[in-house]
Amino acid sequence: MKIAVLMSGGADSSVAAYLLKREGWEIFGIHMVHLEKPNPRVFDVARELHVDLKLVDVRDFFRREIINYFVDEYRKGRTPNPCYFCNRIVKFGLLLEKAKELGAKFIASGHYAKVMGGKLYMALDKSKDQSYFLSSLSKEVLKKVIFPLGEMKKEEVISLAKNLGIEFEEESQDVCFLKGNLSDFLKKQGVNPGKGHFILDGKVVGEHEGYAFYTIGQRKGLGVSLGRRVYTTKIDPEGNRVFLGEKRDVMYDMMIVESLNFLEDVPEAFEAVVKVRSNFRPVRAEVHINRGRAFVKFERGVFAVTPGQIAVFYDGEKVVMSGVIERGEKL
Repeated sequence: MKIAVLMSGGADSSVAAYLLKREGWEIFGIHMVHLEKPNPRVFDVARELHVDLKLVDVRDFFRREIINYFVDEYRKGRTPNPCYFCNRIVKFGLLLEKAKELGAKFIASGHYAKVMGGKLYMALDKSKDQSYFLSSLSKEVLKKVIFPLGEMKKEEVISLAKNLGIEFEEESQDVCFLKGNLSDFLKKQGVNPGKGHFILDGKVVGEHEGYAFYTIGQRKGLGVSLGRRVYTTKIDPEGNRVFLGEKRDVMYDMMIVESLNFLEDVPEAFEAVVKVRSNFRPVRAEVHINRGRAFVKFERGVFAVTPGQIAVFYDGEKVVMSGVIERGEKL
């Protein structure tokens, strides 16, 4: 039985390939070419591990499905999460289909998460857990996925990588295609709304660089001094306005989540713990499903519930559902 391993040339994916090979599985590597050119390190790793490596050029597909989505969300005044959609559409979508064509029954990667019985769980190493970003995968796809690092600590992975004697860099934690300043990138992609107004208490209090370059809850980098801490509370693309307020103005009691992905069968009403961004401390919530949307009431106020970001719902360490945040609301 063949297993395709997504190999980037970084430490995590390289160790994942090594572990599967050591266990006796027949593996081959798939390297996703999604930017200008392949990572030259991946060839060294494949040669060192004696792994047959296949290059798959997804540059056009990646730009159309991920970069364009990223740009369009900022154009709408929302904050996108490209990794969430890349996992579903590209890595465990297009590349999974390519792996099947090449004879693989399963696809593996160096992500930190666990799949048990076709269910997605948090990784052992909570500081590196990536179940948040993998919550976009369908129940059907999870049956075909292997995460060899799910039961390992990052320190163990690095130690093993060093023992292998392979020189490589760790995977980046940032948006892979975003080099440099976000506003510069967006301007190059045609998103340049020009200067607009900051609004506080119904009054113009300053000038901003363009609504698309701000996000809900932002305090730093606003470029306006008002003698007190203020936060971005609302973005108005049509009027090119950015509204400001106190921290209490970006504390939310509820949210609405759309584009739901169910990893478990859930009732119309249930309780869960939810994350509204990857580095967020989960909060308990009551969830009601109605007409394909989730109406979520938090146990306590939540800071900066941001349209376009991802909400992930957990039962303990198991992921039960995810979706795209439409908006936060106050009681």
